[in-house]
Amino acid sequence: MIEEENNQRRKFIRVATIGASAACGIFPLAAGLPALLDPVKKSSGSDDSVPWSRVAPLASLPADGTPAKFEVVQERVVDAWTTYKDVPVGAVYLTRIDDQVTAFNLKCPHLGCAIDYRKQTDDYFCPCHNSSFALDGSVTTKNSPSPRPMDTMETKVEAGHVWIRFQHFRPNIAEKIPLS
Repeated sequence: MIEEENNQRRKFIRVATIGASAACGIFPLAAGLPALLDPVKKSSGSDDSVPWSRVAPLASLPADGTPAKFEVVQERVVDAWTTYKDVPVGAVYLTRIDDQVTAFNLKCPHLGCAIDYRKQTDDYFCPCHNSSFALDGSVTTKNSPSPRPMDTMETKVEAGHVWIRFQHFRPNIAEKIPLS
């Protein structure tokens, strides 16, 4: 009888130990699963996930198409559990012809260097590899290392202000693929 009780205790301890070990192993796995699936949940830069940012008053843009450089500040940026307010996320050149506004990302599509607007030659210029771009963003340099024209973003004008959906794009590839 004593031996039977000892066997039952051993059996209970064995089952309890295996159960506790399994529970301890499942919790880290369950906690890590959302992090593992996070890229699946994130959008790939679709229009719905890219917020609108107010950039400048429409009246501050020359109506003749001369580019003007503006910093882009997002009102709200959420990073994991933290929410930041008024975060500078980049810069753009805005051009306006009448009420049509075009936004060009300041980064070169080649390697992400900052593009300058040259007033004297009325074009955009990337000093890293001597690429130049026309005012419409097209590449004008022969044998340019830039694989595509300057990156544009969606714009709208509301209540006298220019709004854009600011994004960064993958550098050095021909396709314009948003970074998440």
